[in-house]
Amino acid sequence: MDRFFSHLKQPFTSVWISLGFVIGCIATVFYYQTLEFTVFTIFIVIVSAYFKPFLNVLLGFICAICFVGLHFYVFYSFEIPKPDEKYALDSTLIVEEVISDKKPQYIKVKIVALEGSNFSDFRAPKAMLSVNSAQPLIVGDEFSALIHLKHFRSNKNFNVFDNERYAFISRILFKGKVLNKNLNIINSDKQSIILDYQHFLKNTYTDTKLQWLYYALLSGEKSLMSYADKQLMQSLGLSHLLAISGLHIGLIFSFGYLFTRFIFAKINSSIGQSFNLTLYYSSCGFLVAMVYVYLSDFLVSATRALIMLGCYLLLYFLAKQPLRWRSILFALVIVLIVNPFNLLNPGLYFSFLAVAIIFTVINKLPILNTRIKNKFISLFVIQIALFIGLLPLSLYFFNGVSIAGLIINLIAIPLLSIIILPFLIVFTLLSIFLDISILINLFDTGLYALFKLLNEIPGSLRWITTGRIDSIFVVFTYIIMLMVYFLPYKWLAFIPAITLLLNYWLTEKSKWQLHVFDVGHGLMALIEKDKQVLIYDFGPSYFNRFSRTRSILLPYIKANNLTVKTAILSHEDNDHAGGLQHFIDAGFGETLQQFHPKNTHNVCEVINIDFAGLKVQSFSTKGFGNENDDSCVVRVSDNTHSVLLTGDISKAREASLLADNKSLKSTVMLSPHHGSDTSSSVNFINNVAPQVVIHSSAYKGQWEFPKPLVVERYNQINAQQFTTGVEGQISIKFYAKNLAIETARGQESYWFIKD
Repeated sequence: MDRFFSHLKQPFTSVWISLGFVIGCIATVFYYQTLEFTVFTIFIVIVSAYFKPFLNVLLGFICAICFVGLHFYVFYSFEIPKPDEKYALDSTLIVEEVISDKKPQYIKVKIVALEGSNFSDFRAPKAMLSVNSAQPLIVGDEFSALIHLKHFRSNKNFNVFDNERYAFISRILFKGKVLNKNLNIINSDKQSIILDYQHFLKNTYTDTKLQWLYYALLSGEKSLMSYADKQLMQSLGLSHLLAISGLHIGLIFSFGYLFTRFIFAKINSSIGQSFNLTLYYSSCGFLVAMVYVYLSDFLVSATRALIMLGCYLLLYFLAKQPLRWRSILFALVIVLIVNPFNLLNPGLYFSFLAVAIIFTVINKLPILNTRIKNKFISLFVIQIALFIGLLPLSLYFFNGVSIAGLIINLIAIPLLSIIILPFLIVFTLLSIFLDISILINLFDTGLYALFKLLNEIPGSLRWITTGRIDSIFVVFTYIIMLMVYFLPYKWLAFIPAITLLLNYWLTEKSKWQLHVFDVGHGLMALIEKDKQVLIYDFGPSYFNRFSRTRSILLPYIKANNLTVKTAILSHEDNDHAGGLQHFIDAGFGETLQQFHPKNTHNVCEVINIDFAGLKVQSFSTKGFGNENDDSCVVRVSDNTHSVLLTGDISKAREASLLADNKSLKSTVMLSPHHGSDTSSSVNFINNVAPQVVIHSSAYKGQWEFPKPLVVERYNQINAQQFTTGVEGQISIKFYAKNLAIETARGQESYWFIKD
């Protein structure tokens, strides 16, 4: 033990190893199997040969590589048994979450047994399954069933929520369906402590107007929040108050610490002065915080905060001083040991950077001064520092910032710390023994009156959307901040600032862009010029619940700060028009007027319009009497490049278009009918002569588009071909003389996520 203490007091070796471990985790998770990873590894080996401290960095780096590989092998490398031979797999499942109660139910399950292989609770993989059984399933149900599985794969698009990455972080490795109509539910009545606790919270606050808020603060669960409440909290920069993180863990620790100290004072303990009472108080506070994290079902953010608190307390009591920076580094190492793929979670960066900012500010402020004025000034300075320090991350991950949140948090954080959370803890504990619904409702009435004031804040102050921010901006911004803070010669910060500006000025800007989204079987395309957009089709919608317009198109428009000027519907098949009503409900109905002045049930108008300097032309149809051939065919062009949007036309409509002697030659073409062999005739292909052809179709879809014969026809003219199901979103940037093609899976691919 003495050796451990002496080692802790001379921590340079452990610091260097920890630093190497963090660097190794980052390099392995993001760059393994790339040239960058090889070059960086060789660089560390060479530097280690000349600088002794880097030997410890190299040791940590090598340990990280091994650990990431081991973690992936243990927790993520599950294969589907005999995928080419067996459609139905025998399994035992536990329901972890009910995503949708409507039939067919959509649930998240833990697979505890599959084809005779049993998995321990901590290692069991998870899956998203559709269930169409007679018995409705609830959280906690365990049942045996035959299931069909495939590896989890979702749509991949730029600047919108990445379902595949989220699923991987959550260890959701598969998706599929339950084949049984009648299920053998093993223990539907069995409830865990956590489920009992959540049920108790719902009952305790069932008659309150802000039940969702109390439930989220006490359990970390946001399932009771409406979409409108989520949007409001996000737009006001208050979402962090609902995610159990460092603030909440610190408050719960303080509650346990102060309560223990109060009890010791009341019982007039005769413990000798040789005992460190602060250690007892802190230990009890930490145990209370641990219980809180357990009841939140070990949420990632809560667990991360608890680890950070534990590291800080350990170093404080062993080293007898607040070694804040080492506690941050060691906490980060422990978080990565628990799961190195936590690096994929944006919350990790916000949490650790926020703590680093707070530690930095505390060192400069008289925050321990008892005067209320000084405490308020300190809180204000910390809030300003957090706003500035986290701004680049907010712009990068959320494409915007809440201005109102800067002021609101000055009120909300003390309100949460001093009133809301302490009262909720007391109410919850008392409710175990007494009926205090009157007190709870009085508390709720007052808080709801304050909450209603938030809705009065103008939308222009709630959230400012900046559009897409490149990662290079984030990196250089933090380099500039560090140089300004640490370097004696502040003017040196102008070097990376000028470099960043030169990079922006010298990078050639595209004249306009085409984006074809990955929507599965369907079509949704967007043409962008000068932040104005033309939309062609709205993708599918399933069960009126899963709309590609809601999940992809609208978030993309918001994230990139775009203005919708014109919208066109090719025809009314669900795979093209499924999200139309959601688009109209979002307030964009008027953008359909140019091409659909009456309604979208009729064929589109045959017109020529100017769209931000681009010529947009639609073509007439001779009334084929079927929606596919009456699709609205549109050509968008400038003086150099052009795009042909073809809907679901067949060879008959293609021949009709050629007979009209209109110019169809285009640089880029969306293959008619997703690459079906009923379309893309040889004459049509030769007349359009596209350099690039995009097939908007699902990955291994039931119709197997594009058909091999169609692919071969386009190969005959040496056209580049891309399929959204394979490549993800396809974006084409048109420059003065050339074009550039980006694909979502090419730009944002990970070695650990299987196709």
